[in-house]
Amino acid sequence: MVKKEEFYSSDIQYEGPIFKIDSRRVKLFDGSIAQRDVVTRGPAVGILPLVDEDHAIFVRQWREPVQQFVLEIPAGKVDARDHGDVKTACREAAIRELNEEIRVHPGKLEEFADGFEAVGFTDSKIALYLATDLKHLDGTDQLPRDEGEYLDVVTLSYDELTAMYQAGQLNDLKTLAAYFHWTIRRLSNGQ
Repeated sequence: MVKKEEFYSSDIQYEGPIFKIDSRRVKLFDGSIAQRDVVTRGPAVGILPLVDEDHAIFVRQWREPVQQFVLEIPAGKVDARDHGDVKTACREAAIRELNEEIRVHPGKLEEFADGFEAVGFTDSKIALYLATDLKHLDGTDQLPRDEGEYLDVVTLSYDELTAMYQAGQLNDLKTLAAYFHWTIRRLSNGQ
């Protein structure tokens, strides 16, 4: 039976504004020592903003790590602007990201999932929300976008997103999770 690894030592290899890389050594159940490189990053959020039951708002932006334009739900990391315990800070970050990226404020915001993003190498967790009763924000209420953040705001119907899914054009896992949540919501409502 698999057993818990015991922490042995740690050495920070890199620390930047978004994440740090921690080279950890752990003691295995057989007494041997193994290395585990861990990317540490605080919590993140993603939001499925529904205009109505048939339409949602997405962002499309260039993602340098994968060298592609990627269609995504609005998302971002929790940072110093977000306060309170983790749940409260995540909720604040979700509201802030909706403002920064798509210029809306949610009348209703409900968490539908919370999980690890890639357990093999990072401790990063993401909370996923459904935002409804969206209110458009004008210039005076808009927060500035993150420096260097350029994106297209795209409203798609459920059928359009389904066609993209079926064509293999959705390649962002948080967006896929949001699509599946939207599908379950629609099925539960008899659509």
